[in-house]
Order: sequence, then C-alpha cells, then structure tokens
Amino acid sequence: MNKSDPRTLIIYSLTIVIVLLLIIIKRMGEPDEKPDKSVKEIVKAPSDEEASIQTLGEIGLIIDDFGYRNDDISDGFLYLDVNLTCAVIPGHAYSSSFGEKAVSRGHEVIVHMPMENMGENRGEEEFVLRVGMTPDSIKNRVNNALDQIPEAIGMNNHQGSRATTDPGVMNSLAAVLKERNKFYIDSRTTPETVAESIMKDWGVPASRRNVFLDNEPDEEKITSQLFFLVEIAKRDGQAIGIGHVKQNTLDVLRKQIPELKRKGFKFEFVSNMLY
Repeated sequence: MNKSDPRTLIIYSLTIVIVLLLIIIKRMGEPDEKPDKSVKEIVKAPSDEEASIQTLGEIGLIIDDFGYRNDDISDGFLYLDVNLTCAVIPGHAYSSSFGEKAVSRGHEVIVHMPMENMGENRGEEEFVLRVGMTPDSIKNRVNNALDQIPEAIGMNNHQGSRATTDPGVMNSLAAVLKERNKFYIDSRTTPETVAESIMKDWGVPASRRNVFLDNEPDEEKITSQLFFLVEIAKRDGQAIGIGHVKQNTLDVLRKQIPELKRKGFKFEFVSNMLY
C-alpha cells in the first residue's frame, strides 16, 4: 500500500478514528468506580475508642411526681442527656401539659397512679384506687387518668402499699391496662405486693423497681443509692431505679450520668426493659 496515495491516507485516518471511538464507547460502558469509593468512605469501622467501650449494663430511670410543679427543677430533668421515663401524677395543674412537654423533649411518659396506702393518703382523691372499690369504679378512675395524660404508654403506682397487696384491685387494674395496651412497673412500695405477678397473669408487660434513689434526700445518700443501682445493672444486665422531682436528685444525676455513660452504662427507657 502506498501511504502517499490520498485514498490510502483517508482510509488510514478513518481506521484510527473508528478505533478511538470504539475505545471511548467501551470505557463509557464500564461501571463508574467512584460510587464504590464513596460507600467505603461512609461505612467506617468504629474508632479504637468506640470499640473499647462495651455496655456494662442498662439502667432505666423513672422520675416520679411530675405534674405538681412547672419550674427549673422539673424542666431540669428533661435536659438530662439520657432516655428518661417521666411518671406524671394525674389531677394537678401541670399533669397534662407536662406529659406533652416531656414527649417533646424525647422522653417517655407513664401515669403515676395514686393508690391506697397503709398510712394516710393525701391528694388526688378522685383518682386513688382503694381496696373494696368495684371493678367499674377502678376502671373509670384509671381511664380518666390515662385520658388526662394521653402521652402515657404505661403506669406505675404512687404509694399503694395497701392497694398493691389486694388481688381485687390489681386484677381490675390489669384488665384496664390490657384493654388499653399499656405496661406496668411495680414501684414495690411493699414487699407484699402482688401487682407484678397479676400483671403477668393478664399478659400485661411488666417489670419492677430495683432501687429507690432518694428516700433519703441527702446528696451523699442519693449517690450511694445510684451506685447500688449501677451494681445491680452490672450484675444482672439491667436495673430500674426510681427517683423524684427533687433538686438534690437532679444535681446527683447531672454529675454522675456523664461519667457512668463514659464507663459504658446505657440509660434505657423502661418500656424496653419489660418482660
């Protein structure tokens, strides 16, 4: 072939162009590697620090007696950097509004249901569950409490050292909770309580309080009780503690929670700690 021939040059040039076009088309058909690279960048292995922190135990914190007040102390609990279960007493000025406020801050709400005590009951007279009440009376009071605090997904007892020992009261309560798909936490204000076992008989999800944090209001005592709760969580895998809307309780939790989280304790909603 004479490359100086114009026809030969044209054919030669066209051949080169066709080859180049074929190469370009082939490359355009190949998958782009950039998305794979971006996926690898997003799915990162945990850092050494994250991997080294293991969950030592789960702690459920219930704070009782919301509804009485609307101040810096009650609000302070809502700004704790943990999952908190707020137990709201029905029948008070801030019962409904506080339930709404707690949920808006990312916490869960239960009804802190007034129940007959061995001693003197004070307040919430239209809600107290008493021994000897008919099932219908108990049903009406429980429904009224749940309707007043519609954010509530469960219930625990306020006082109740007499009512929680009575199978009649507890069976009537369990029937309502079952009907309305709520859970129950036995505050265990008496060792003679039958509440937890009756809830299980009815198929109501339930659990129990392990530690009261602040029966004694001194900060040192509250701290000691919190550490007792921590040890139970470490031993058993989880534990539930109950505190109250008190300044000293808030101060202790503000101080101790960050350190406990750093050590590997997880603060969980009690609704995820039921059986």
